[in-house]
Amino acid sequence: MNSFNKTIIVIYILGYGLLTLLYYLEYFSQLFYISTLYAGILNLLNSYAAVKLFDLSYKSGSTNFLLYNLGGIGIRLMLLLIIFVIVIKFLNIDKYGFILVFFIFYFI
Repeated sequence: MNSFNKTIIVIYILGYGLLTLLYYLEYFSQLFYISTLYAGILNLLNSYAAVKLFDLSYKSGSTNFLLYNLGGIGIRLMLLLIIFVIVIKFLNIDKYGFILVFFIFYFI
């Protein structure tokens, strides 16, 4: 496991540790907490796919590097958009909490 994977895992552990603490201190509802879990898992899978594609393309030529990374970005964004719409449309979650946490973790 490289240092970037460890950094991602540490960020998620610290983020969800803080969210769990706030949930147990009753700063927000269980529905909001579950919404944040969906957003975090979705972003964690996206980050994992990005790191794996980068690892696959790192030692290859520049053409494969661009194909894996830029093509991977496009495919991952389309999949995220589809899953994002499905989650918002069909699951009983706090939509604003899901969107907020999704974008916070996505930009981190």
